[in-house]
Amino acid sequence: MNVQKIFDALNEDQKNSALGIICNKLEEQGYNIGIDGKRVTSDGFFNEEYPEIEKKMEPLKISLFNGDALEQEFVIQFTDFHKFMIKPTDD
Repeated sequence: MNVQKIFDALNEDQKNSALGIICNKLEEQGYNIGIDGKRVTSDGFFNEEYPEIEKKMEPLKISLFNGDALEQEFVIQFTDFHKFMIKPTDD
């Protein structure tokens, strides 16, 4: 996972959904994405299909899949509209 591409994309696009931008960059790197156990897509965020996730204030558990195989998991915590911290999962 190339995190720098995500940070760069968020800095370049201050208008669109931060989660949509993050998912888009992860999809470009070949991943399928789950957030808090739900499979999501960047298009879904850009089309406002996940309002419950967008409005969540708590940390979000991100799961990255290669096909159906889980590759890695981590937590992101937003600190501002397009700013976030990455943390390891607790489990």
